[in-house]
Amino acid sequence: MKTISEKKRHRVVFKNVGVAGLRRRLAGFEKKYNMPTQAFLQSIERGELSESNDFIDWLGLAELYDDIPKRGIK
Repeated sequence: MKTISEKKRHRVVFKNVGVAGLRRRLAGFEKKYNMPTQAFLQSIERGELSESNDFIDWLGLAELYDDIPKRGIK
């Protein structure tokens, strides 16, 4: 579970980089770990990955990205 400060940090990232920047950051993690975000999320859900700062950030950014349609952002 993310702490409040982690959630705030991810919101600040989104505010600063926007949708395109968020996509770039997700693509950076996908390239670094040679895994699409969807596969990463499935691996996290199954408990297959150990906790790391990168994975916490990646998860938070993926959640923000998934919330974009709910916020009415294009």
